[in-house]
Order: sequence, then C-alpha cells, then structure tokens
Amino acid sequence: MDVSIHPRFTENRFVYLTYSHGTENANRTRVARATFDGKALTNLRVIFEVSQSKSGGQHFGSRILWLPDRTMLVAIGDGGNPPIQLAGDLIRKQAQNLRSDLGKIVRLNDDGSIPQDNPFVNNANAEPAAWSYGHRNIQGLSFDPTTKRVWATEHGSQGGDELNLIEAGKNYGWPLVTHSREYTGGEISKERSRPGMVDPKMVWTPAIAPSGLAFYSGDRIPDWRGDLFAGGLVSQDVRRIDLDADGNVLSQQSINIGQRVRDVRQGPDGFLYVLTDEQMGQLIRLEPATG
Repeated sequence: MDVSIHPRFTENRFVYLTYSHGTENANRTRVARATFDGKALTNLRVIFEVSQSKSGGQHFGSRILWLPDRTMLVAIGDGGNPPIQLAGDLIRKQAQNLRSDLGKIVRLNDDGSIPQDNPFVNNANAEPAAWSYGHRNIQGLSFDPTTKRVWATEHGSQGGDELNLIEAGKNYGWPLVTHSREYTGGEISKERSRPGMVDPKMVWTPAIAPSGLAFYSGDRIPDWRGDLFAGGLVSQDVRRIDLDADGNVLSQQSINIGQRVRDVRQGPDGFLYVLTDEQMGQLIRLEPATG
C-alpha cells in the first residue's frame, strides 16, 4: 500500500513496505523492511503489525512518513464501515480505543521498535506505538521541513473528508465528532467539534476522496513554495492548498488531472509528480505553464 526508502538509503539500502495481510475474515496492516541490492528485495521481515485482526477489505490506511529524527509515522485505518464489528461493537469505534492500533498514527523506530518518547509509552492502558488517534482512514501524510508540521488528509464517510494538522498525543475525533454522514443516510454524530479534540483545518463535502499529500518546498515553481498538494480519487484532481504562517488554510485551487489521483510527491528535481490509478495509470510531472 505504500513504499518508502530509509532516510539513509544510500548507506543501508533499506526499503519499507506496508500491506494488508491475512484472509477475508482475519487481516491486518503490516510494515515490513527489506534490503534492495539494485535488482531485487532481500531479507524481507515484518517489523510491525496491527495488534488486532479484522474482517473485510477496508480502511488499512498505510501511509509512511519519516521525521527528522529518523523515526517513522505509519497511518492505520479504523478497520471499516458498518456493519463490520470488533469485540461486539462497530469496528470504527476502535479509533477512540487507545488499546488498539486501529484508527491511529503510530510512530516507530526504523527497526519497528517503539520510541521511548512516544506520547502514550508510559500509559498502561494504551498501545505504546500510538502517536495520534481518532482517525478514520488516512491516505495522505506530509511534512513541512521549515515549521516541522505534520499534515494528513483523511477520508470521511459520505462527505466530511479532512485536512488535519497532526500533533503528538492529540485526538482527532472520529467517529465521535465528524462532518461525515452514513453511506446509508443519516448522521454519524451530531457533533462537529468538541473540547479536547482537534478540528480539521479543512473539510471537503462533497468528498474528493483524498489520496496522496505533498508539501512543496522546491524552487522550480516559487509561487508554490509552502503550499500543500492533495490528490483526489473521486475529484480526479490535485488541490493546491495555500497556507498562512500559522498553518491555516487561506484558499484552494483545483488542478485538473482527469484521472483518479493515488499519490502526489515532490521529486528531487523540484517538480511535483502525480501518480494515477486508472487501468492505464500514469506518472505525470507538473511543470510551470509557459507562454
């Protein structure tokens, strides 16, 4: 579901993979590490897996993001939509259960061990890997190297997609607080905000189905520096999101792609790259307009 190289890849040749593992009735998200020898991956081993198995094929999350201290954030989905259950209740409620990895962003060392400064590491009633919680299904994670902010885009249910500024130890509300509605109709929650929970910086209704997120810090397109770029599966575009110095959204602009956008990344050449997942998926480079 995601592929990421270690920040010191030129030295250790480590490649990280997230994927769903198991059967239709019992599956979970895994993180594995392998060594790339120039031709193939070798020494593949699982370094982390979600603490609970679930049924169905929904909401695995799985984005990887490296922080400057060379720890990694991994987004884990809430497990799926109703009627999927776990422990006798809707599985999505696990997002509020700190004893579960579901509906969390977890933070790991590069070998899969738990950093000792994680926010819940000394809480006997929490999974020590948890870094933030109350998430539905994050498919975009990005880092601002100047302000050190972590950004995420998250799928809502029927509308209510979110752009969130992620901070360690914070609760992002799902499913207690949400702008989403049930696919079958009706409200999931009457609450849109609650003290002690973090409000999204932006909500998309109707949904764009956000997937892939890049913070632009390049010099090829100076007007884009400091902006976020969020891909849309349903909207088939890339949203350029203009931020102020405090991380508030000033405006957004749609860049039409005309295909489902699965990922957005800044390349080492300073351009933005867009990956689509249609039957004939494309890798598209965005460049400044000429003429």
